[in-house]
Amino acid sequence: MNLIYLIVLFLASHIYLEKGKLPVKIQEMKLRYILLGSLGIILLAVVLGIVLHIASFLVMTVTVCSASLIAYKYRSKFDEMERGKSV
Repeated sequence: MNLIYLIVLFLASHIYLEKGKLPVKIQEMKLRYILLGSLGIILLAVVLGIVLHIASFLVMTVTVCSASLIAYKYRSKFDEMERGKSV
């Protein structure tokens, strides 16, 4: 059941990002800060999950959402490089 939830969450987050619903502040943020922020949010989810006794579910959810955001940022940077823009 968890695997189905994670697949649906991953697809939904990709659709959400592809429609351009990402806030402007995050969209203009550099990739390295997105990576560091994602790592920090995952670590925070680990701590909160242990305290709230829902560690596996919370960490999986946050990791999938962070991975989707990172993949979107990488893809957008690669598209800019292919078009000849300076990154």
